[in-house]
Amino acid sequence: MRCLVCGCSRLDPLGYKCALCGGAPGVRYEQCYVTEDTKMKLLAHAEELTTFGVTLEEHDVIQKSVGDVAGCLGLAIAVAESLDSGVLRKLILYLQKLEIPKNEILRLRLDEPEVITDILSIEESNDSHLKE
Repeated sequence: MRCLVCGCSRLDPLGYKCALCGGAPGVRYEQCYVTEDTKMKLLAHAEELTTFGVTLEEHDVIQKSVGDVAGCLGLAIAVAESLDSGVLRKLILYLQKLEIPKNEILRLRLDEPEVITDILSIEESNDSHLKE
């Protein structure tokens, strides 16, 4: 179970919400709540993502909205649970190369938000050193 908002796996003392941001927890097969732009970028690069142990699944999701039922596209991501830190780093950097924003990367629930943030921060500092 990981938070649907920030990807954290820690729950509050009662076990109902994320200890970090208060978001709702979800199981791995729960759809990722990312923008349509991010969904399209991920789906366009689905083949390349398999090299990182990531598979994408499209689901038709039924939503209720003011009396009628509308369908929408849900995107679930299955990640190899045994991602080592090197593969995770490469995956995050690849997602960054695809211009997926940090908050969207967090919503993919790949690892703890602190781990993802650390990887992105280290990369940003490396990039700024190279530019100098």
